[in-house]
Order: sequence, then C-alpha cells, then structure tokens
Amino acid sequence: MAKPIEPTPILKGEDARRLVKSLANAKYSPEKEARLTRARETYTKALKRWDVGIAK
Repeated sequence: MAKPIEPTPILKGEDARRLVKSLANAKYSPEKEARLTRARETYTKALKRWDVGIAK
C-alpha cells in the first residue's frame, strides 16, 4: 500500500517574501521563455474554445 501524501508546509513571514521575490525576478533562457509563451497561448486558446469564462 502507498504511503499517504503529507500536507505541504505553508510558507509564512520572511520565507514567503523571499519566495515571491525570487519568482518575480526569475530569469529564463530564451528557449524556455519561448516554451512558456507558447504554453500560455495554448492555455488561453483552450479556455476560449471551451468557453470556461476565465480567458479574455
């Protein structure tokens, strides 16, 4: 039998601030940036196609 998944710890205080700052300043290679852009476009198209109401 598989071991149950433990809850993910919640970041608070300075740890949370550092994580948000790190994510906001993330640098990606041009190749990865292009993949991320294509993924965002595909996701938006799928939302519009299925009329989820989230995409603009």
